Amino acid sequence: MRKFAGSALSVFEVRMKEKKQYLKIDEIHAVLLDILSEFDRLCRENGLRYSLAYGTLLGAVRHKGFIPWDDDVDVVMPRPDYEKLHDLLAAGQILNEPFVFSEDRGKKAEYPFMKLMDDRYRIKSRTHIEVPHPYIDIFPLDGYSEKKGKKLHRKFMVLDFCLDMTRWYILDRWWMYPLRILCFWWYLPFLIWGRHRIVAKINRIAQAYPFEEHELVDCTSWGATSDEVPRSFYDSYCELPFEGRKFFAVSEWDQWLTMRYGDYMTPPPKNKQITHCMKIYKNRKREMIP
Repeated sequence: MRKFAGSALSVFEVRMKEKKQYLKIDEIHAVLLDILSEFDRLCRENGLRYSLAYGTLLGAVRHKGFIPWDDDVDVVMPRPDYEKLHDLLAAGQILNEPFVFSEDRGKKAEYPFMKLMDDRYRIKSRTHIEVPHPYIDIFPLDGYSEKKGKKLHRKFMVLDFCLDMTRWYILDRWWMYPLRILCFWWYLPFLIWGRHRIVAKINRIAQAYPFEEHELVDCTSWGATSDEVPRSFYDSYCELPFEGRKFFAVSEWDQWLTMRYGDYMTPPPKNKQITHCMKIYKNRKREMIP
């Protein structure tokens, strides 16, 4: 049992007085940097290819680190390397404490991609309640069919919508509760179908287009965007400075960012500086484990 020296308060009273101390943005960045460093270690030691991507790659180039208001990390991996990483993680012998990963297959699947997490901390979020800890996203890259591209993109968007409908978001407004009751029957078919079945279907479709056999590749399993690029982008890698450390990125990072963001060196206006709205705090349950 946890002891509180010099206090006559009960455990319940102490816990009521203890308020969650949420991390500030620079502290969140430090946590995410530790996770990214662990991921980088795994890839270097096992000869796996990866690249910083999306806002993380943009931050590396424009800010030499995190975008000041950003609170997540994205990396991409060619599917063959991604599958090797999954096998290593599933074997359960290569991760250092306190890192854990979320499954992308089987009954425990939450998303059609993996997340590497730090279980010393917990997340409070209205939209990420199925992920308990701060994380980095690890996206697999699959082939992109030019003939079926638009059709597949629409199919993935529908499946991603179905996946969203299996999440019972946290509500923070009183008027949302009656709305949830009224909408329950809308959610029910998706809940019955099951998140893991939807993830499995997404993965089957994505992997039907092998990375090595297509000239264009994309993160098709997370089809909210269409960012197909030549596979040759992932033939060559360089190291970019990021918060005083170095991580891998595609050598064609300028072309990648230009295709994705256009004039990527100009920061967006304040009203478009969007975060994931996550609050992160220390995992007290873990601290009590001897």
